[in-house]
Amino acid sequence: MPTDSFIVEIENASTCLQGSQILSNISWKMRSNENWAIIGNNGAGKSTFIRLVFGELIPIHGGTVFWFGQRHLVPILEIRKKIGVVSAEYQADYHRNATGLEVALSGFFSSVGLYKKPGHVQTRNAMEWMDYLNITSLSKKRFHSMSYGEARRVLLARALVNEPELLILDEPCSGLDIPSKEIFLQTVQQAAKLGTQMIYVTHHIEEIISDMTHVLFMKDGNIFKQGKKEETLTPEILSDALDCQISLKEDSGRYWITGCSVPKKNKYLPVD
Repeated sequence: MPTDSFIVEIENASTCLQGSQILSNISWKMRSNENWAIIGNNGAGKSTFIRLVFGELIPIHGGTVFWFGQRHLVPILEIRKKIGVVSAEYQADYHRNATGLEVALSGFFSSVGLYKKPGHVQTRNAMEWMDYLNITSLSKKRFHSMSYGEARRVLLARALVNEPELLILDEPCSGLDIPSKEIFLQTVQQAAKLGTQMIYVTHHIEEIISDMTHVLFMKDGNIFKQGKKEETLTPEILSDALDCQISLKEDSGRYWITGCSVPKKNKYLPVD
């Protein structure tokens, strides 16, 4: 794919859910060799934005979404074959008592559980991904007996077996304790080193790994700010986007909140 082509291009997209407008006139482009972090408070529109990127929602009022350098209509199933997704919500839905290897292999068939016999090449590829992500030891372990963090890493392997052109990580560290979160982020970093392009949705700034190149801030269904990470991930922009006063520290390509104060009139505080 040429370096000047795009992965996703959204132009003037608005969306409605259950009669209410959620996103308003969204315009955004993800180019090759970019990895984006999506940040915003609850209700900012992050999940709806991801559904728009994944093709689950259609923009209203003439808005458009194009994928993978093609500015013409492409069957949405063809688009989704090029996109991998990892989320806490998906983990909750994956109720089959499969082994780690079977879960990874199910990614080839986009199924919850393994209902087709995989080929030797597919099995070898799945094991290679598990080895690369340092989770070979989980290949024979039952999904239901894994820790929360182990299961999330296996689902990452499942999303990667098809070598997607875009990997969406939708609050993937939700529910993980601190050690499990750091192990998972190291696993994500491993995938990023191979050139897998990512969109990472999070509430937590410290989850933004060094390979993230750009940040998009969502607020009240709009894009509040977007741009290169080093230009947009600042205390001032972060404070305005999240409606609180934040101090920030950068260390080895990752950012950490070192202080936060919430104004008394902030809408997220309980009313006396």
